[in-house]
Amino acid sequence: MRKQAFTLIELLAVIVIVGILLIIAIPKVTQYITNSRKDSLITTSKDFIDAVRKDATSEIFEFPIGVDDVTIISVDLIKLEKGGQKSPFNGVWLPEYSYVAIINAGTDEDPDYQYYISIRDSKRYNISLTEEDDLERDSIIRNNPSNTKVTIDSMCGNENGVYKVINNITGLEKYRPSTGWNATVYSSVEC
Repeated sequence: MRKQAFTLIELLAVIVIVGILLIIAIPKVTQYITNSRKDSLITTSKDFIDAVRKDATSEIFEFPIGVDDVTIISVDLIKLEKGGQKSPFNGVWLPEYSYVAIINAGTDEDPDYQYYISIRDSKRYNISLTEEDDLERDSIIRNNPSNTKVTIDSMCGNENGVYKVINNITGLEKYRPSTGWNATVYSSVEC
């Protein structure tokens, strides 16, 4: 009786085919996972904005009253019903860079509240200050923290809100190109 076995050439052919499949498959799987995490980051960002909207309506946070007013809430003070403690990339939120801003784009008599978010995690994934409706996968930047240095020195506050004047908020120039903002900052970042 003769045993059937693979020849060396057959084994090499199988190894080469498996290697080629891995070379093709691994980048696709990695890209799929990254895109899935980015989509989750966008969803989490929108959840933070929705939570702020609900809390402002419930008077936990103040709405900005005047056209030069902005309310800034650090994400560490925003309570989500589900998740949100860590970023989808397994990083922790950096509160001095991660916040929701509410501005009054209308008038004192007829306010039009618009919501913006700036977010950054310890893995260096970030979204520079972006309006709620403009959030998309391409909003997420990796390894470029200079785009999120918006109100870094002014992000200190407390849970009851601290009033301060902020001369410029990068990302909101279309509303106040030359005048400052009257900000109420809710944050756990120490001054």
